[in-house]
Amino acid sequence: MNDIVDMSRFVEAKSDQLNADDLIGTTRTITVRRVAGCDGDQPIAIYYEGDNNKPFKPCKTMRRVLLGVWGRNGNDYVGRSMTLYRDDKVTFGGLEVGGIRISHMSHIEKEVVVVVMKTKGKKAGIKILPLKTEPKEDPAAKWSADFIATLNRAPDSEKLEQFVTSRAGKLDDLERQRPELHAECTHAIENKRQSFNVLDEWGSGNDDWQEGPTDEQRGEAHTETDLLEMIQSASSREEWEAAEKAVGAADMTDNERLELSRALEAKRAELVGGKK
Repeated sequence: MNDIVDMSRFVEAKSDQLNADDLIGTTRTITVRRVAGCDGDQPIAIYYEGDNNKPFKPCKTMRRVLLGVWGRNGNDYVGRSMTLYRDDKVTFGGLEVGGIRISHMSHIEKEVVVVVMKTKGKKAGIKILPLKTEPKEDPAAKWSADFIATLNRAPDSEKLEQFVTSRAGKLDDLERQRPELHAECTHAIENKRQSFNVLDEWGSGNDDWQEGPTDEQRGEAHTETDLLEMIQSASSREEWEAAEKAVGAADMTDNERLELSRALEAKRAELVGGKK
């Protein structure tokens, strides 16, 4: 048999956390998904993607490094990454038993040196290198952006409320998981509702929310006589097309529209014959 056997699979420590022995002969880059407090000598548990519910519980020295590089708020660590390795020189009870150390961290632009207490009365600098990570797509942020873009295209308040109601479940999930994105969506909803309130107050209706012809182009300022004069005075293709649009949008009887259509056809033939 030539199959490659990964020996590390058969020496994994039986524990509720990531151990130094899990990193024998390798490093591991983890992306934080949750930071939680816990009891005991290791009061911080850092859960990461693919952790099998075995979090990284940093020692006091590494907790000081995390504090020095990423700051005090553990919630800010979510989505950030670090590279862990086994340091064989870590001692316990006078023996070199090995321990987990951090070599690289994301969200820093250059090398950072954190000065920590190594032994009684003795300090040392721990060097952390920047970890370059590929930006990952944020599905929740994309959903929020699409939601806001769609609601901003709502033509009236009724359609807006129908859309918001249809997404109520997703909005509830967003409020629990990403409250900052939920706040953006809620703000966008209220702004859109307010815009319709302003339009209703001024009696603008829905026409202002769609691009379209001006009042003059719609024929609202023209009688049948005005439109007939516009057709007859057209001396170019552009003027003829403007007259045609005005006739098409005007409110008139069938007989009036038929008469104007005949006038348009006659003028078109005249312009084509004259090649204007």
